[in-house]
Amino acid sequence: MENVSLRDNPYRYEIVGTAILAPLILAIETWRRWGELLAPYSIDDWLIFGSALIVAFKLARGDPSAPRLWIFVCGGAWFMMALSLWGAIYGRAAGDPSGFPMSVVIAFKAIAFGLISVAAWRAVRPAR
Repeated sequence: MENVSLRDNPYRYEIVGTAILAPLILAIETWRRWGELLAPYSIDDWLIFGSALIVAFKLARGDPSAPRLWIFVCGGAWFMMALSLWGAIYGRAAGDPSGFPMSVVIAFKAIAFGLISVAAWRAVRPAR
């Protein structure tokens, strides 16, 4: 592993974005589902965003396997957010456990899906 300056790292936006957004999203999801933290539908958030943080750390360190792992993590996050957004839209009549209006929940999930889509596209682009 080589230490690469963050300024020279081709993954600098992914590293910084993950370092900011992953803990923020995990904190929001933990607060939103406080009474159901060990439910199966809560654990997937921790697995995906925890993996993203680990791989972002590897990207920052210049680990040669990190770009392939980043593609895998982005694919998993994209798939998870696609299903989460679809589930929120499909089940909007049932409401959200947090008590937030479903329009706010769907908007938040749509923005997260858009950001993850950009990260996934950047992960697989051939110009690395």
